[in-house]
Amino acid sequence: MRKKQITFSSRHGFTLVELLVCIAIIGILIGLLLPAVQAVREAARQVQCRNNLKQLALACCNYESAYKYFPAYAGESTPAFVQFGRGPDARKRGWNWLAKAMIFMEQPVLSERWGVYGAAESMTLTPQDRELLKTPIPGLYCPSRRSAEAYPLLEDYQPRFGELSARMDYAMNGGPAVPDDVADGSHTQDSSESRKILTMSDGFWQLGTYTKPTSITDGLSNTYMIGEKAMSSNNYTNGKDFGDRAPITGWIDHPESSNSNVRFAARKPHADRPNSCLACHEFGSAHRANWNVALADGSVHAIFYEMDMEIHRKLASIHEGEVVQLPN
Repeated sequence: MRKKQITFSSRHGFTLVELLVCIAIIGILIGLLLPAVQAVREAARQVQCRNNLKQLALACCNYESAYKYFPAYAGESTPAFVQFGRGPDARKRGWNWLAKAMIFMEQPVLSERWGVYGAAESMTLTPQDRELLKTPIPGLYCPSRRSAEAYPLLEDYQPRFGELSARMDYAMNGGPAVPDDVADGSHTQDSSESRKILTMSDGFWQLGTYTKPTSITDGLSNTYMIGEKAMSSNNYTNGKDFGDRAPITGWIDHPESSNSNVRFAARKPHADRPNSCLACHEFGSAHRANWNVALADGSVHAIFYEMDMEIHRKLASIHEGEVVQLPN
């Protein structure tokens, strides 16, 4: 009886060289894919940021419908390093623009308490008050910049407000301005003089007076209302940025508080950069190519940083008869 011959087929595995080639190819593909994934994520963050501004603008418009004037000036001191062409008409005393707008953002409790915290002449916050002060509202933070949480307060704010407060990445338009060194020729590098600006006209936030639709004669669709505020990129979370030091409530008796929620068209908007001592006046963003702004009619637009400076100033003015088209 003949025995069957059994044959074995040899199977080859990957050699070390082939395995390394496969790993290299996978690495290259991942390297090509990551920028695309990051671009998609940033696009989503941009959409969220514009939606944040849309909600703020609608809240301000709804406030105007109810009270016949927009939430803006509340009795704050003149922003630091800003010179206005005129003084306040009268010193009002009330809630800052955000606290007023919060009424129409489904946050009535925070609106009422935040308004009181920032406007009361003197008060001692309870532990419960300080917890409310630390309550972050995600719609007030640009997702490209930082997470929605409470950040440190500097020592001069701590006796009244405690160690931490929620923040906001958006600011109201205070109007067109020029750097004061351009106005008087007295530029001093790296000094407080180089930070001064001189306002040229009224903005949506008007020093000393309420803002009504009838005062915006340039047209609601041609006027900035609220935009992204510039910050130093190395001061997002430490509370040291000059334009981000105040608590979310503001403090109308503090001479630097309004620098945290008002910005001016004195220089071109720009992407955040480290150690920017001028950011406390300027519009800007953590986005690479553009910043976002809501107009007085409630519409929201993304604008490239390379915009013309004169157009920027005209869009910040509310009643100079300077009707210009928003850049694409």
